[in-house]
Amino acid sequence: MPQTVRENSIPRKAMSEFSKSRIIYNLERTRVLSLRMIERVPYEQWFEMPTNVTHVAWHVGHMAIAEYFLGLLLVRGAQDSDEALIPGEYRDLFGYGSQVSAGSSGYPSPSDLLLVLERVHEQVLTETRAMPDDVLDEAVVFNDPEFDHHPIFDLKGGALEWLSFHEHIHIGSIGLLRRELGAAPVEYLEESRAGTKFV
Repeated sequence: MPQTVRENSIPRKAMSEFSKSRIIYNLERTRVLSLRMIERVPYEQWFEMPTNVTHVAWHVGHMAIAEYFLGLLLVRGAQDSDEALIPGEYRDLFGYGSQVSAGSSGYPSPSDLLLVLERVHEQVLTETRAMPDDVLDEAVVFNDPEFDHHPIFDLKGGALEWLSFHEHIHIGSIGLLRRELGAAPVEYLEESRAGTKFV
């Protein structure tokens, strides 16, 4: 008598905890919110430090170098072409543990910062879209002397997820700086009713 194979006895690939489409959606949506906040601060205020802690320019540069690390370096390692993607001095100026200096001396201009921010973001989206889904469940590439691990994640999908969460922290920080510089609160509901898009 032929044996029947029960459906639940067939080995199945474990379901990933990550959704590439969701990661991409969050990256795109978060960046819209970031730019909506950044554009509210006039360029001439980008290097002001109302509480002597940080300024808008540092946050924008940090968002760029963080996206490079979280979305590219820790996912596929460094590549020679990265030199054209993000300037080498960004790590010292805006990276983990960097010291913020008041004034614009030694820093890129706001327009240059925004250009790099956009360039890195588009590269992360391009590479993430082209990435096979199962890569998200691979271990992160920790081959940088400063980063031997990360306290939040150890898988590539986790690095890409954390990228959006991390950027939201800096949206809030820029928003606080904006208020400390004298701006009125953002009226999100009124702006939304008037047609401003936040997603």
